[in-house]
Amino acid sequence: MAKMTLDESGRKYLVEIGLEPVGNRAILVQYAPNDNLGDKLAHFFSSKPYILQMCKNELVLIPMHMRVVAGTVAYYSLENKVASQLSYSSIQSVEITGKGTNYMVSITTDTDTIRLLSPKKWVGALGATDRWHMNNIDDTLQTLKGLQANVAGGIN
Repeated sequence: MAKMTLDESGRKYLVEIGLEPVGNRAILVQYAPNDNLGDKLAHFFSSKPYILQMCKNELVLIPMHMRVVAGTVAYYSLENKVASQLSYSSIQSVEITGKGTNYMVSITTDTDTIRLLSPKKWVGALGATDRWHMNNIDDTLQTLKGLQANVAGGIN
């Protein structure tokens, strides 16, 4: 049996907990640091990757673990938990801009703005395991741009 990719594992987990993930709408992200130098340095040394999965009625962030062997990253695995769940009805706007080797995804909700970084297609974020990210990023970013408050009936 072939090994599941991280996005397939994430979708399987979300279905098990009763959510409806949308196929090919998952990308790698990290929380973006503020623009001050201290935050940028802390982010460089301690940033944790997530899978952002679009579901029928919400965006979900699933945290990932790095498995380190002999000082180098050997592989990534998923934590079976949802770190953040954001209903589409709370989203006011989504802005996506290029920021170096990443896309900055700024999601403004009723109460806050969430800033995420996602590697551009040509950046090898996780080596061989990120091929699904490269395949999904264009369509996922396009779908995210179209989100706004009160998405009736969710997305497919």
